[in-house]
Amino acid sequence: MKKLIFACFFLLLALSVEAQSLPQEAVYAHLSKDIAATGESIHFKVFIRANSQYSDSKIAYVELIDRTYQPVLQVIFPLEDGQSENYLDIPTNLQSDHYLFRVYTRISPYLGDLGVYNQFITIINPEAPPSVESASAKPFSFPSSSSKTPQFNLQPIGTNSSFEIQQNLLPQAPKTTLSISLKNPYLTETSRGYFHSEIYQNTNAPKRLIPEPFGHIVYARTMDTDIDTTETYFLSSHGKQSVLNSSKPSLGGDLFFELGALKEYDFLIAQSSNQDKQLDFSPQSPFANLSFKNEFNFPPLVLEEKDKAFLQQVILAGRTGSYFFEEEKNEFMPIATGFVADKIYKLDDYTRFENIEVTLKEYVPEVLVRRQQRKMILKVQDKPLAAVFEENPLVLIDAMPVFDVDRLGKFDPQKIEKLEVLSREFFLNKDRFAGVVSFISFENDFGGFDLPENSLYLNYWTIQAGKKYMSPHLVQQPVSPNIPDFRTTLYWDTDFHKAAESLFYTSHTSGKYEMKQSFINEKGDWQLQIGEFSVGD
Repeated sequence: MKKLIFACFFLLLALSVEAQSLPQEAVYAHLSKDIAATGESIHFKVFIRANSQYSDSKIAYVELIDRTYQPVLQVIFPLEDGQSENYLDIPTNLQSDHYLFRVYTRISPYLGDLGVYNQFITIINPEAPPSVESASAKPFSFPSSSSKTPQFNLQPIGTNSSFEIQQNLLPQAPKTTLSISLKNPYLTETSRGYFHSEIYQNTNAPKRLIPEPFGHIVYARTMDTDIDTTETYFLSSHGKQSVLNSSKPSLGGDLFFELGALKEYDFLIAQSSNQDKQLDFSPQSPFANLSFKNEFNFPPLVLEEKDKAFLQQVILAGRTGSYFFEEEKNEFMPIATGFVADKIYKLDDYTRFENIEVTLKEYVPEVLVRRQQRKMILKVQDKPLAAVFEENPLVLIDAMPVFDVDRLGKFDPQKIEKLEVLSREFFLNKDRFAGVVSFISFENDFGGFDLPENSLYLNYWTIQAGKKYMSPHLVQQPVSPNIPDFRTTLYWDTDFHKAAESLFYTSHTSGKYEMKQSFINEKGDWQLQIGEFSVGD
């Protein structure tokens, strides 16, 4: 059943936060692999710490940056207790090259030296070889963390075999992220590790830092030369549920819309209470604008004839994995809704009339239909005072404000499921409304009602739910002979318990593999350990 939520977060008053009052966040990530073919998924686990505790941030941002320093993929994803497991679906149109994976929160790049985690990954596209610029790039010379990471070696293992890992090589931490994947031969020791803010120029914090301890905040600006700080801007979010938010501009034109617990939406609609002027609403990117140091460069990628067999393995694993890997995508839980209506009318319980005006007149006594300058207007009864409001109510259809009530009156409500009426004052942030008249469609699609002319439809970034492999081995073991097992990721588990897992399994794919384990130690610090072994016939 579709419901409407009004997100009233008075904590927006505190959005203009001094950097000194916010904790420095340290961001770390563990990737399931660092070489993949286009069309594959790379899973990752993010840890965000603040003062050796998990961060309060509820949203994080991940980007894939190409060698021209432009983002080719951007994802917003939720955090829970300062951590999250999520994934990147590698676009199929990327050119073969190295790309920079980076992740951060809304405030972490501007507070401390560990606020942005960066790591190179290599993408192989059989239809798009590396560019001339990629092949001729100068060698990478920035020092990475690889020299600081504890290393260990394992015994060689055959293909299509099971093997055990010595217990003393596994961490004692209760929760560990463990990955076993094909080693990337195209990254040198200096470019193989991870980096933080040392690769960026000094990152000056924006005028307003936007912490997100409750959920995503949509930041927008109005470019009006004469800003009216009493004007209300409405932002409605639409998907499985519909949510209405509002904001008033600051003297500088800043607008903040707190989505709070809402994570699942498909698009946004912006409107203004001032319908007599053209809407001037500009959503701002929530992703950080970071500049690399002049001496920073992407390492070269040169693919030679001798690499053919290895590349075929990477491509084959990418093409077959999507068919045979068993994944389960997480779903966001529905959020609590309100307002609590004084009266609900399910339209199928009554005679269906030709338009909304007649429907209201026939059986909705709480809403009075009037005419003003030959146009329909609505007035709502003030139930606590046994009177009728003089002002106009807030009129909605699937959480979207409707200012042209006359046009709504002519609309056929065939696809409208119900009407909810609030016969009392209603407060949305700083605004008071003389009741609410809310229409809700069967499919949460406005029932076919056209979007208002003076509104802005926004294909804004959505928040991505995670997905998990049904088995940490990516396929159920032992693998059926009918399944072509060309896995280059042999194992991925973000909640590894060594007592529960003793056997691991290689695939048909030979080569050097890396076993990486990351965890939070007893001091509250993130640690990474890497081991290598060979798989062959």
